[in-house]
Amino acid sequence: MMVVDAEEETLEELETGGAEKQAPRGSSFFRGRLSTVPRQWWLVIGVGVVAAVAIAVVVVPRGMLPTPVVDKPAAVDEAPAPDPGQLPVSAPTGWDTYARWVIEAEKPGAAAILAGRDVLVLADGADVIAVDAKTGRQLWRSGTAGNVTALYAPADSDVIYAARSNTGVSVIDRSTGKVLTNGETSARNIVLGDVPFAELPGQAGAVLVDRSWERRQVPATSVPIGTVGEGLVSVSVEQSSLWVTTSDSPVLPEAVALGAPAEGLSLSRIVAFVDGRLILAWADRFGPKTYTVDAVDEDGRLTRESAFDATGRSSGTATVDASAGLVGIGSLLLDLGTGTVTEAERGTVTARAGFGWTEHGGDDRVRISPDGTMLPMRSGAVIPDVILPDGRAVVRAAHGSDGNAYYVLEVQQPTPTATPEPSPTDGKGE
Repeated sequence: MMVVDAEEETLEELETGGAEKQAPRGSSFFRGRLSTVPRQWWLVIGVGVVAAVAIAVVVVPRGMLPTPVVDKPAAVDEAPAPDPGQLPVSAPTGWDTYARWVIEAEKPGAAAILAGRDVLVLADGADVIAVDAKTGRQLWRSGTAGNVTALYAPADSDVIYAARSNTGVSVIDRSTGKVLTNGETSARNIVLGDVPFAELPGQAGAVLVDRSWERRQVPATSVPIGTVGEGLVSVSVEQSSLWVTTSDSPVLPEAVALGAPAEGLSLSRIVAFVDGRLILAWADRFGPKTYTVDAVDEDGRLTRESAFDATGRSSGTATVDASAGLVGIGSLLLDLGTGTVTEAERGTVTARAGFGWTEHGGDDRVRISPDGTMLPMRSGAVIPDVILPDGRAVVRAAHGSDGNAYYVLEVQQPTPTATPEPSPTDGKGE
């Protein structure tokens, strides 16, 4: 059926049958007008639209375009990101690796030690710091009365000793970090051990017992060298004698003679005193001949454990790794536990971190195991303070523009390879 649209002056068809449909008036207008456009113009219009869209894609900035939404899978057991200060950093020169974590210390004046198997103890100036040896998480930080120069954790005790040069020993609770005493004194020398001792002016000594110093008599011509129990051990090279004094009484205990290992030898020097063992050097008129190792008990009795040849061997200042029972004597590494002696091919042995470490001039450093195995490594590599039970080394070294620090590395010894380039995750830079 046809109807007339009076307003638009057009003729429209009205659909019938079933339900009647009435289109909106606007749509009828466009339908009527578009039906009059020639077919060839539709092709022109289509090409124009396509061109306009192409221009828009090229010209419109990427930031104005909508970003498609992509569903991301949920993380499963995702590890939290480490603190910025704990990102991997390049290890000290010669170690050819990266640090697992770093503990900043402006004045790392003392070698790191392990208290038990899971607590790493460090020093930063006058502060003593305890961290979890596995994670690096700080457990406590405590201030003492002066810059800490040495640390020691007795095996069967709940305290940590922190020597402050020759001005005293701070006693710190291992669990809480509470400073129990600063143990002040004025000494010529302080040596830490299960019972620390001090060499005092005026031919006297003292031992640290129950958080306080107790004076001990030191016989004329002798020097204090260590402790057995609460007794102070003193040795006179001139008299070839030993005393163990347990008080400040002028009445001295009877001297114990130090027996020569062979006829014609005389005592030339005291090498070291480690965990109740006295190491002495004996010589004839031509030079050093023999080293001896004697066990000393609290009553001053001596038991000779071993003797080994010193002829023609360098006899530099001894270094001691008391926790491992190792002594470096010139070119020799002595394992007190087994009596094994290993000689380095060249250089002087430093006993530390359960090994002997040697370097001679420009030659590569060599690491010597207590069983005599030698491993060459990069020259100039910093010797670690301690090696953790899981094999990671703790190295104390300069940290470039960020000051000094303790590095905990993934390995226990350096290797003779090229130093790696800093990684993208190097939080400290070069």
